[in-house]
Amino acid sequence: MFNLEGQAAVVTGGASGIGLATAHALADVGAAVVIADLNEEAGAAAAEDLKAQGAEALFVRTDVAEAPDVEALIEAVTERFGSLEILMHFAGIGQEILALETTLEDWNRIISVNLTGSFLMMQAAGVVMVEAGYGRIVSMSSVAGLRGGTGRAAYGASKGGVAALTRVLATEWAQSGVTVNTLAPGPVETPLVKEMHDQETRRAYLRSLPANRYGAPEEVAAAAVYLALPQSGYINGVTLPVDGGFAASGVLKRGPGPGGPEGPGTTAS
Repeated sequence: MFNLEGQAAVVTGGASGIGLATAHALADVGAAVVIADLNEEAGAAAAEDLKAQGAEALFVRTDVAEAPDVEALIEAVTERFGSLEILMHFAGIGQEILALETTLEDWNRIISVNLTGSFLMMQAAGVVMVEAGYGRIVSMSSVAGLRGGTGRAAYGASKGGVAALTRVLATEWAQSGVTVNTLAPGPVETPLVKEMHDQETRRAYLRSLPANRYGAPEEVAAAAVYLALPQSGYINGVTLPVDGGFAASGVLKRGPGPGGPEGPGTTAS
């Protein structure tokens, strides 16, 4: 069932974090993987690492907010592999800044990469997939796009927009054999989160997380690969939280013992 041999997958933001974990997970089940990222050194190294493990891999430097870069990426993939079955669009940026302190420059930068970049990537992949009559697209939203959070005016708006865009594209392309879903991770230990989350943010998250810990990139990658399978074709337009129960929880009391006030999870920082 978990077999993607003969399929080509693009992973934007594939040089690190969730994107890198997903690139490895896709390669593990047989997909050819194209890593698209702005970080040339890390992206090229990631592709070489996949090749060393026996996978077919390619790196293409890509700025997802620039239409010519996106077009060149899709052209490179179809020229190399003859098809494009999977898009994992995970490239994004973030900034924790209060709404009254958010400048127009801050707003435009985050919206341009996270939301406009999502539209450009999914549209370009959709052209190929709709014509072929098959495709799996997984975008990257966030629990910040589902719930309000301090300092997330631009970031939350961009991620909420990704979820809305995903539903629209899923609706438009469903009869063409293309599914479009989005993941909404909670706090996951990635380079972006290490940059965004100060100690106060970490404490606030842990107080609201039933799992009482941050997630690992591999846990999000597993959900992404499931949505990329041919057998997932009846799942479409879904925003899937991968968040340790954050979106589901309300009042959260912790008793003594594992996961309680004295448990190991409360020491995470």
